[in-house]
Amino acid sequence: MKIGDKFRTRIEESIRLYDKLMVILTEHSIASRWVEEEVEAALEKEHKSGKTVLFPIQLDDAVMDTDQAWAASLRRTRHIGDFRNWKDHDAFKNAFERLLRDLKSSDK
Repeated sequence: MKIGDKFRTRIEESIRLYDKLMVILTEHSIASRWVEEEVEAALEKEHKSGKTVLFPIQLDDAVMDTDQAWAASLRRTRHIGDFRNWKDHDAFKNAFERLLRDLKSSDK
């Protein structure tokens, strides 16, 4: 992003231009109205295109405990990549390799 760019405009533009959106679910991102709106935009793009666009990953347990409707819906309807042990080299490597595999396989 360039200095002065409006976040919302650039994010919405990026969702239109790119075929995948990875959302990182944490206590703070789940509380963010911006994140909620961008997830909803990605889900709308999925509905229109018939392709998987949204790839959620979690860094903490917040998505499993939240009352936020949009995040609870993701919890119920999507497999969420597990990066809770990101500080452990082997656990991170395994989770990252799976994410890369799943991102690549969604192209087919």
